[in-house]
Formats: sequence, structure tokens, C-alpha cells
Amino acid sequence: MLPGISALKVAVLMAEKSVKIEISRSPDSLGLIAQEYESLARRADWVNPYFSPEWLCSWWKRQKQDRAPLIVLAYCGEGQLLGYWPFVERPGLLGSRGLWPFVYDEANYHFPTCCSEAATSLVESLEKLLGSFLFIWTPQIPDSFWQSHMLGLVQRGNRLTITRSHRSSSLIEPVEGQSFGQFWEEKQGPKSHKSFRYDQRALSSRGEVSWETHTRFEDVRSAMPSTCVVEIASAKALENIGLYTIRGKRGFFFELFPELARAGRVRLSFLRVGDHPVAWQVELLGPTRAYLHHIAYDEGWKKVSPGKQLLQHCMKRCWAEGRVLDFLPAPFIYKERYANRSEPVHELHWIKKTIRGRIARRLIRWNMQWRQKMRQRSPGLAAAVAREQVSKTACRNFQ
Repeated sequence: MLPGISALKVAVLMAEKSVKIEISRSPDSLGLIAQEYESLARRADWVNPYFSPEWLCSWWKRQKQDRAPLIVLAYCGEGQLLGYWPFVERPGLLGSRGLWPFVYDEANYHFPTCCSEAATSLVESLEKLLGSFLFIWTPQIPDSFWQSHMLGLVQRGNRLTITRSHRSSSLIEPVEGQSFGQFWEEKQGPKSHKSFRYDQRALSSRGEVSWETHTRFEDVRSAMPSTCVVEIASAKALENIGLYTIRGKRGFFFELFPELARAGRVRLSFLRVGDHPVAWQVELLGPTRAYLHHIAYDEGWKKVSPGKQLLQHCMKRCWAEGRVLDFLPAPFIYKERYANRSEPVHELHWIKKTIRGRIARRLIRWNMQWRQKMRQRSPGLAAAVAREQVSKTACRNFQ
């Protein structure tokens, strides 16, 4: 045994030596991933719900023809897939080329789907690609993956970097020996609990309340028109941050969600009063987690808190299933209030150490600052987040 190295670390090092890395520039690799995905997902220590075959294929079909994929694949010595990290080549700064992760405009996580023994090899292989690209962007990396497989290489390397850790994921983990009712009362408090019960009675007084859950292909496809009814009347649509606000997104999700349902990787839930859909939400289903991708409600029903009632229904269901409910990295106060655990997420720009790289790093930082100012002035999601952060800070100072 080597001094200072545990048996577990030696085993990991030996496993990493047997990992073979392949860099694919062909879209056909998406089909290969689809063929081996189920087997890999059962073995993987890291499963990114946004990198499932359904997300990758649906998203890729809608990309511009001048884009080129770059997928880092890891195999064991016997040829079994151990992991993958999909990127797309995009025109970069100063006439250069950069790598952006697949689904960069929709995904809330961008870590690879892989087994632990392949994770470090995937990161090292990605870093070596800076010989061909000016920069590589990897946003929304969970702290556990960052600390285990990325931070050391970033600190030891001689690349230019920009790192940020300005967000966290809020999580609800079922606690052994605690019922959901006990958890809910603890998080609510007496006053909020009383107000919530009032909202439930007020909602019931306006008609027959029903809850719908759809996980099958046919049911999800049939339910998609109801999502439009809620989205059009939601505050998110009015602020231009709805799920279908951007042109082409409705067609994308109308195709994606049924395909995810076919594979058992999505759950759509609705709160209805009579025949009218009042609120809806989307959960992406992983092996042990449910990821709350989207929730919206009809603004006309705001006084009876339909979003909160649907969310409570979702929490209770996940608790009964033993699933962790991941609110994803969006810093809203209600998510932090309900969560019993949080995990920081990290963003990294890896930049080639050249004159163009130094100029690119300065431009990227300037762009970040400019976007931050624009978000502060925006009436949409970023402004809502900023207002909540200001309110939270004010409350802490008052206390």
C-alpha cells in the first residue's frame, strides 16, 4: 500500500487507468447513447436528467445546421459505456470556436452522466480539448461533483478560468422516522398552516377540486393542450418567462414530454377546478430524485394559492415514494423555505492561455456584468429573483 493513500483511492486510480476516452463529432453517437442508456443509468453514480436520450435527440434536431456536436465518451476495457458528456461547437469570440453543453438553453444541470471511475477521465479529456477550442463553458455543476472531480484540476491547471458559485439547489429529502405531515407543519408554522387550510377551503368552494397525474405516453400527449391554458393565463407568460414564451419552445416540449413519458422519465401534474386547469407542473424523474422543472398557475386564481397547493401535493407524493425532490438552482425564497438541504452549484469557463484567451476572458466578464445589470432592470424572472433576494436581506437585517 502506498503511504497516505487509502485502499479505496488506489482502487479508483486503478479503475481510471482502464478507462478509454473517445471524442465523437458525429450525431450518430446520440443513437449509441440511446442504446446503452438504460444499462448505464442503472450503474451510474451521476445521472443528469437533462442528458437523457430524449432530451439530447429532441434538442439536437432543432439546432442550426452549422452547429457540430462534440461528445466525450468513456468506456471500460471491455467496451462497456461508462459515461458521456455532450457538447456543441459554437462560433466564439474573436472568430474563435467554443464548446457549450448540450441543452444549454433549457437544462438546469450540465454535469456528465457517468460512473465515478470515469468522471475524472471525462473532466481531464475535456480540459485537453482547449488545444482545439478557445474556451469551454460548463455551467450548473453540483458541488459534490465539482469537489470530487473538477476543482483539483482547475486549481492545478495552467488554463485561464472564470468560476462562479452564485446559486444553490434546494432539496427536500425524506427523513426516516418523520411523516410528511410532521415535516409540513414544521416548515409551515402555525400562522402559515392556518392560512393554507383557508386557501384549501376557498378553492373547494369554487367547484370540485381534482388532481391529475400523467406518466404514460398517450396521457401526457393528450394533456399537453391543457398546459397551454394555464401558461397563457400565468404571471410567467405576462413577464415573458413562461415555458412556451420563446418562439418554437411549445413545439419542442410538445414533442419532448410524451417521449420522456414513453421512457418513464417525466410526470405531469394538474390541479383542476371542475374541468378548468388551474395549475400544472413538470417533474423530471431520475432513479432516486424528482426534479421540479416547471410549475405555473392561472393568475386569476392567485388568491387561493393554487401553485402552493399543487406543490404541496407533489412534495407529499415524493415523500411517500422516498424520492428526493430537487427544486433546481433558482434562488426563490419559497424553495429555500421548504428545503431541508441545499447544495451549491458552480459555473466554469475554461479558457486557452493565449493573448486571444486573455481578451476573451475580459469580454466574458464584461458580458456577465452587462447581463447582470440588464437582469436587474428586467421585469421578468431575474427581476423577481432580485426582488426576493433584496427582501430576504432586508428581513435578515431587521431581525
